[in-house]
Amino acid sequence: MTHDVGEGLLASAAALAFPRRSGSEGDRRVIEELSARLEGLGLHVAVEDFSYELAPVERILRWSLLGGAGLVVSAGWLSHSSPIWSLAAMIVLVLCGGIVLGWSPWLEGLYRRPGTTRTANVVGRREAAEAGRRLILMAHHDSKSQSLALPARMGATLGALIGVVGVVVCAGVVLAGRGDGLSWMGVTAGVVAGTAMVALAGMSSGNDSPGGVDNAGSLAIVLELAARLRELPPDVELVVLFTGAEEDHMVGAMRWLDLHAEELEKLTADCFNFDGAGSPGRVVLITRYGIGRAFAPGLERLAVAAAREMGTPIRRIVMAPAVGIDAIPFAHRGIECLSFSSGSLGKATYAVHSAGDVAGNLDAGTMARIVDLAEAAVHRWVARSG
Repeated sequence: MTHDVGEGLLASAAALAFPRRSGSEGDRRVIEELSARLEGLGLHVAVEDFSYELAPVERILRWSLLGGAGLVVSAGWLSHSSPIWSLAAMIVLVLCGGIVLGWSPWLEGLYRRPGTTRTANVVGRREAAEAGRRLILMAHHDSKSQSLALPARMGATLGALIGVVGVVVCAGVVLAGRGDGLSWMGVTAGVVAGTAMVALAGMSSGNDSPGGVDNAGSLAIVLELAARLRELPPDVELVVLFTGAEEDHMVGAMRWLDLHAEELEKLTADCFNFDGAGSPGRVVLITRYGIGRAFAPGLERLAVAAAREMGTPIRRIVMAPAVGIDAIPFAHRGIECLSFSSGSLGKATYAVHSAGDVAGNLDAGTMARIVDLAEAAVHRWVARSG
């Protein structure tokens, strides 16, 4: 039975795995396909169009990275001759980086104006006779490719972090009077970090990725869950939300939350998000981001308890800096949003955001386990909040 479910999920994902960057023909095609599938499940469907302009934000990020590169190279050069100025420069860099990487709510204002890129959120609702609470199942429908493969992006990010730490350590050692003969280390660390930042600043995006793991597998999983959760209690409203422009800094999730802010204040809502779900390996729960901030402690406890009861191995992870998922704007508005993912470092993961992210990289057994676990967590949520 599990095998049949998994194969069905794979077929469903394969039909949705084609290049579909926001604003492209593929994006319009997937919006139509998802709308038809939700209507086939008997849901009330709305296609909520929006537009946005990403170029100004990308210019800010690019120049911030280039400015940071110049700052860290200078700090490395000064780490031996003027360690205090070197440390001061690194404090400025870390503070500025923390503001950007921490994703503060005020940054959302940069994305609210309309622009040249048009896409839509696809929303399916099963309204409740006496709604008192809302369950949201979410996955983003867009894909993108990037000029740097995932291993290169990971290497550049790691190189920048190690280089920054290296400059700070060298300046600190010199300041403590123990830095004789170490002038080359600070310079080297600064150059490594600066080079990595320049590489990240030069990264560009395209429409070459079929988005199998990211995120056709998750779309298929949410559709299967929506089909299974037909008999929810009369006080539970089910919302299936397929967001656009997640790959463009989570614009779709922000726009949906803004549009429905009033109704979200009136009705208790919790959200299960699916991103990268179906990659071969252990089921993953993305539970924290920033500096120890929890996405959804209540939902996390339910999912962990369900996994233990089912004997399903899971791994809980913290969201890496500079990585965005739709759960972040939800968490900023006080809505618990637990993200399901899966996998480990391997072919499927390394292919994300490239032309190699095909549906064939998905694993039927992993997809079936995620569906079963999420369904069990939903039933626990119904019992708890009821």
